[in-house]
Formats: sequence, C-alpha cells, structure tokens
Amino acid sequence: MKPHELESFVDELLLDKYDNEGKVRLAILSEGASASLLRYQTICAAGKRMRQGRLRQHRGKLAIFARSRVGFGLAKMYQMATEKIDPSEVRVLHGDGLESATQWLGISDLSENIQQLLEAVEQSAAKGLSIQVVH
Repeated sequence: MKPHELESFVDELLLDKYDNEGKVRLAILSEGASASLLRYQTICAAGKRMRQGRLRQHRGKLAIFARSRVGFGLAKMYQMATEKIDPSEVRVLHGDGLESATQWLGISDLSENIQQLLEAVEQSAAKGLSIQVVH
C-alpha cells in the first residue's frame, strides 16, 4: 500500500453514504500485503481523519484482521490513532483471528464466504496480480 492509496481509502470511508446506527466493517490485511512505503506519520494522519467518520459517530465497529506481523503492527498503530473515548470501537486481530473478528462484528454467518474471498485474493497476489479491494 502506498500513501496515496491509504488516503483514497480513507476518503472513500469518510464519504460513506450508508449512515446507520451500529454499522460494522471488516478490513483484512492479507499475507502478501506490503506497506513498506507508508510512514508512521501517514498512518496516524489517516487514523485521526477517521475519527470524524460516520462509523465513529454512530457507534459502529471496525475489525482489522492482519495475516502478517507487519500488518498487525501497522493496524495497531492505526487503532491507537483512531481511538477517541471508547477503544472498543476498533479491534485488531492476528493469526487465526478471522473467526473472532466475525463473531465480534456479529457476522459469523458470513465467515465462510469471507474466508473464500480472502483465499482468492491471496492466490491472485501470489500470481503477481495487483492489489484487490473488495467492498
């Protein structure tokens, strides 16, 4: 991920037209995800911008599932930057935490579909295809 890609992603999230109470989101940093071009300041700036998001204003939840240690570290930095009053709005999980993430978000019934999408994205990345974002 490059700085401009993170900024574009945050822009998209802040413009989210689905403004409803208790919305949940799941972000997955796949095994092959790279953030070597992101600086700490860039991640913190993105997190601070997300404090304004409708997700935060309406008590939504965001689970970030990182498949690598690097992704986990970056997600924890993002979590610290987004925290306002209630740190329970953002949860970062690692390793086998996908099931825990879907349970916490209340979308356990989608776990199998999410796992299949994740496997497809990681297989594409292993073949050298470009980044994929699934909405």
